Amino acid sequence: MSLTSELADPAGKLARWCARVFTGTAAAARRVEDAASGVRPVRPALARPPRQHWAEIGGAFGQRIADLVQAAPPYYALLGMVRAQWVSGGWAHAQAARYPTHADLPKEYQARALGIRPAATTWLDLGDGLPDLEPVPGAPELWGDLLERARRYQERYAPPGVLGEPGAEAGLARTGWVLSACEDIYRSGRIDPRLARVVDGGGTVPDLRALPGDDQVAELVELAKCLHERGALWELRRLAGAPPEGGPLGIAGPSIVPGWADGDVLLGPPGLATATLVDVKTVLTVGDPARAGRWLWQILLYAWLDVADLYRIRAVGLLLARHGKLVCWPVEELAAELLGGVDLVDHRRDEFRDLARGLLDSVGLTLADG
Repeated sequence: MSLTSELADPAGKLARWCARVFTGTAAAARRVEDAASGVRPVRPALARPPRQHWAEIGGAFGQRIADLVQAAPPYYALLGMVRAQWVSGGWAHAQAARYPTHADLPKEYQARALGIRPAATTWLDLGDGLPDLEPVPGAPELWGDLLERARRYQERYAPPGVLGEPGAEAGLARTGWVLSACEDIYRSGRIDPRLARVVDGGGTVPDLRALPGDDQVAELVELAKCLHERGALWELRRLAGAPPEGGPLGIAGPSIVPGWADGDVLLGPPGLATATLVDVKTVLTVGDPARAGRWLWQILLYAWLDVADLYRIRAVGLLLARHGKLVCWPVEELAAELLGGVDLVDHRRDEFRDLARGLLDSVGLTLADG
């Protein structure tokens, strides 16, 4: 189980601990509701879309935000391709090495590029551990073609920090949808039958890009437009130190505890002396204090898990994508607000880390100490 799934289980040890100690959750959650107050959210075209629609849009837009922040490999989509046995571990590493973030790594690191991740002032080596299996015939070529086209497309029409014109965003939305479906394989082990039919049936890149419906693509384009029109893009760029167009806004997909706590994006200037960890939410309503409270627990606990201070997380936030709003807190301020007092912060942080070590040990993972 990941930290997110631990928090989603109200009977679990971590969720019960949070409910007991974070006595100020309801008040903190109201700040999330206030941020979206009076703002008309971007809605699906269908009044009652199928349940899977929400996850598909959330995943695809999460990929769009990752690309907006940094021209990095789609780490978890590549891992999903490996898990589906469509490609080998060596192939996935070679693809990761073609992205701008990884292209200048020494050759010995490029050979296992998917496990090499940028942190604030260093690189993390997460190891290899990927199977070098015999892939499905034709699948590596299909995925390689898709990824190469996506890299060229992003470089031309939407480099980091830049939103494209509606037509370009529509193209990015289709690729993001497909990559998100691959990431879901890594997260859940489930392969979308629509994706499997294309890949296992000898389909083409246009077949892959035709999988999302036109209504979904239009919705994703509208979400990107909302970022610009309602000021969220400006806020993201401000937190990144206002780099020139095409410059990264920070780090996409920071792996805080590999395999257990993977963040969405980390915003900050080069070197990341201080950074803001942001989680992307594509929900329609944010007025449920229990749900918003779990979001706040998660982003605070992610910051607390960075024991070695590899990511320099000094603030945390939520990007309310359908509302075009970004709401942020300094880490210590959110901790004090959730706990109902600043005097409790150090004790509860240490208590959580002890609890996390036990949970991680039970699944064969460790918490890297500073």
